[in-house]
This record gives sequence, C-alpha cells and structure tokens, in this order.
Amino acid sequence: MAADQASAKDQAAEPVIARYARAITAPGGMNLDWSKVRATGAIIAGLSAIHGLKYRKWQYVHTFGGVLGMVAAGAAFLQKKYGEAPRPAEDK
Repeated sequence: MAADQASAKDQAAEPVIARYARAITAPGGMNLDWSKVRATGAIIAGLSAIHGLKYRKWQYVHTFGGVLGMVAAGAAFLQKKYGEAPRPAEDK
C-alpha cells in the first residue's frame, strides 16, 4: 500500500505536459518507432503524387500521407524531449 502511495506522489509531482506527451507518443504503453511511421507517410504521399493529383481520390491519399508524416514528426519530437517517466526511488 505504501508503494502505491509513493507512486501516486511521484506521478503528481511530474509536470502534466510530460504525462500527456508520453501518453501521445506511446499509446497503450507501446514503444513506436516514429521515424518509420514518418517514412511511411512520406512514401504514401510520394506514391500518390506519382499517380497524379488531378484525381480527387489521390488528393485525399496525398493529404493523408502528408498529415501522417507531420503527426509522426511531432510525436518523435515529443518522445525525444520528454522520454520515459522518472522511476520512483526504491526504499530498502
């Protein structure tokens, strides 16, 4: 029970923005490689540009690829800046 209270105190002392950044960059506790996600978005946008932007369906695909790349770049920045949560000190 004391360990639960110590954990809650450590989380409360941590800045809110850091908790939100970790929740965004590691959804469900997964450790995503955001550079690969960004590269995937660039590939999608590039392929749709090759196929032509004059047709509406390719414009939607190109927009999706561009947005995916930008979101992944932002998430990678947040992950690099805030990293992992500080681990609570163990009392022995």
